Amino acid sequence: MNEVVALHGFTGQGADFDPLRAFLPPGSTLSSPDLPGHGSKRLLKDLSAYSLPAHLAAISEAATAPQITLLGYSMGGRLALHWAIAHPERVRRLILVGASPGLATPEDRNERRLGDATLAEFIRTRGLEAFFKYWHNQTFFQPMLRLPKERLDPILARRAQNNPEGLALSLENVGTGTLPSLWHRLKEIRFPVDLVTGEHDAKFTRIAHEMGAHLPKARHSLIEGAGHAVHLEKPADLAMLLMA
Repeated sequence: MNEVVALHGFTGQGADFDPLRAFLPPGSTLSSPDLPGHGSKRLLKDLSAYSLPAHLAAISEAATAPQITLLGYSMGGRLALHWAIAHPERVRRLILVGASPGLATPEDRNERRLGDATLAEFIRTRGLEAFFKYWHNQTFFQPMLRLPKERLDPILARRAQNNPEGLALSLENVGTGTLPSLWHRLKEIRFPVDLVTGEHDAKFTRIAHEMGAHLPKARHSLIEGAGHAVHLEKPADLAMLLMA
């Protein structure tokens, strides 16, 4: 099996892929770097570290093989798509879990950017406890929150380690409203793309259907019983896709 580079979502960290790694066959390699503002990089204050080029450089650093399978979840999926389009010769296969190419119109991006700025200020002023009470109230996170205690507690503990400023800077610099749309570039992608969504994630399932109409080599997999965080909720199912 080729090298897999996995990119976590907003509020996550590389360790989120440990359950997936445990289901991969011996000899497989999976690297999952912490992205700026998260995990080991949660205390970064330098604004330049949060730029899109800095994120893409971090992915390049993690990708040591000539060709890789690139897996990205949510925010990590958006970033994976940017890297894959910039380095098509390096990508054997792209797997996007609950991800999108961004927002198609300037009006939608401006509206989302204002919303992200408001949320960033909320994180800074109200703190993590209040933020996660709001964040985890979204319907598509409910399957994750129903995981057995022994699986859920480590996830929530990792999220609680975040730094409010780091999350706010991440949201402001690589949030959906800030990153440019890639909808118009999907037709350029010639490598296989797996679009993975949970059956209880209606929003990103709809987006996956729309993306599939633009991608020359796309396959959509709907994971039964899962919400948005398929890699945390159903790592065995995701591992089967990786090995297929």
